[in-house]
Formats: sequence, structure tokens, C-alpha cells
Amino acid sequence: MFNFTKNKLIIFLLIFSFLPLFIMRLVVYPIAFNALRDEIIRNLRLAVNKQAELIAAWMEGRLSNTRYIANNPFLIQAMQKTGNALTIEVNEYFKSICSDFGYKEIFYADRNGKILFASNKALYGENILEQDYYRRAIAGAFFVSNIQSSLELTGNVAGFQEADTPAMIMSLPVKNAPDAILGVLAVCVDVAEIDRVMKSVHFGKTGEAYLINKNGYMLTTSRFTDELLQADRIKKRASLELKIVDPYTKKPTKGALECINGGEGYDAHGYPDYRGVRVLGFWHWMPDYDWGVIAEIDVNEGYGKLYTLRDSVMFVFAFLAMGIVIVVFLLVKKVTLPYR
Repeated sequence: MFNFTKNKLIIFLLIFSFLPLFIMRLVVYPIAFNALRDEIIRNLRLAVNKQAELIAAWMEGRLSNTRYIANNPFLIQAMQKTGNALTIEVNEYFKSICSDFGYKEIFYADRNGKILFASNKALYGENILEQDYYRRAIAGAFFVSNIQSSLELTGNVAGFQEADTPAMIMSLPVKNAPDAILGVLAVCVDVAEIDRVMKSVHFGKTGEAYLINKNGYMLTTSRFTDELLQADRIKKRASLELKIVDPYTKKPTKGALECINGGEGYDAHGYPDYRGVRVLGFWHWMPDYDWGVIAEIDVNEGYGKLYTLRDSVMFVFAFLAMGIVIVVFLLVKKVTLPYR
């Protein structure tokens, strides 16, 4: 009877002592974890939405500027005339626009595909009749290319050979009447501008937002370019070279795959990114441009403070457990001593 009472007392005291610790680990910790998880995903969503808005506004600005240039009465009149003085004046006008808006090149080609005016004199006289952006615009469309290397975009036109960098071309017909197309105006846009837009939003030491195309290639620079170069994953830059795949499985990352499929979503549990590091991510597809925005942060950084709290709780739990067991046995021994 004595031993039975003693054992019940030990069990009661142990349960009473450990109950607060169990509640902290099984109830308080999950609540704190879920709250932090929701906050991280909310911040990633805000970062992605902000980036998408900035990119859309930037693109609309470039499109609007291109339309304005093509509809400029001075330009339309100049394109119907000839003369060295006029050519110099138009070329200088194009140069000033490139300087003001950060364009790579602006040029105009007639109905035969010959470039008559250009911000870069090396382009003057080149024929772009076979270029896709010219053919689409001379047919009456406002054409916006994908982001590609300038050499791919221009078909190795001489004036671009020294500047093989990621770019995009916007082209549209120049008209002096609703149905009278004089030629094509083309603007070559440096996507470094998009990089600057993307870098305007910061979050965390490992957090980054980047742009991908429908083929899963990164279109902007990576925060981890040095690591990628050292691993021989890229030769010059991440843009157009780095495919967003898990380096170990060679399969698209979860964020890239779901984004390319036209979705918006997130992963709060963690998945391997293009470095093979587990990250938390949020993604959003921009169908107007066939681009996707992905924001990611390393799991260890995102949940770092909570992991530290968890480890601290477990350490304290183990330390107190040892102490509680010792105290309970000593206390029970002392309480039950008179009944022996």
C-alpha cells in the first residue's frame, strides 16, 4: 500500500511539473510558428506584388514613350524628306532620347528595311528587312520582343556586335495617315533598367526577387552571382544563362514550375531553389509579358528566430526535466519518510 501511494505521488508531481512545459511545446510553439509563417508569406506576397506593379508601370512607360516618339510630328515630317542636315538633326534627337530614358538604341527603317536614322551611327545604312521585329511592325503591329541577347534580337547587325547584353526591342509602324505606313521605328531597351526596378525592394540577408521567362530562365541578375560563377553554373551573368532548376535533380524548382504554369502561390514549408538551398517562396505570373516574378528567402533565415526559440525551449526543457525528476524523488522520499 505504501509503495502504491508513493508511486502515485511521484506520477502526480511529475505530471504537474511537466504540464506547463508540454503546453509550451505542443500549444504555444505551434501558434508562434504559424504566426511567423503567415507573416513571412505576407511579406513575400507584398514583395512580389510590389515588383509586379513596378515592372508593369515601367513597361507601360516604355510603351508610351515609344508611341510618343513614333507619333512626333517633327519625326513624321523628317521621315518624308532627305538631306544630311536633317539626318544629323534626327540622329541627335534619337541620342537625346536614349540619354533621357536609358535606351540602348533608337532607329528608323524605311519600307525597304534600310535604316535611315539611328542614335548609333554604326547602324546607319544597315538593312533589317528580315528581322522579326521589323516585319511585324511594317505589317501594322506594335511589337514587343522577348528579353534576349542583343545579337539574337538584331540578327548580328554590325552596330550591336560590341554590346551583346540582355535587351528587348519595341517596334511599331510610323504613319503619316491612318493606312499609310512610312516605315518602322524600333527602340532597343536595356533590361538593366528592370534590374534596378527589381532591386528597389529589399528583404532579409538572403531574400531576393527575380524575373523568369516562360522557358524558366532568369531574366534579371542573381543576388548569388559570385556563387554561381564559382560553381560554373553561368559564364557571364545569370540573366538568360541560368535556368531555374534544382542543381541536384535538374528539375525546375517548385516556384518556377508553378509560376510558369500561370499560377500564383507560395510554399511555407520550404523547397530547394536554384542553389539547392531550401527556401520559402511566393510567385506570380504576369501573362501580359509572359514573365514570372518570384520572391524567396532561405528557410534558415525566415524561421531562424523561431528555430532558436525552439532549441532554447528544448534545452531548458531537458535541463528542467532533470532537475524536476531529482526534486520530485527527493520530495517524495522526504514526505513518505514518516510512513516507513
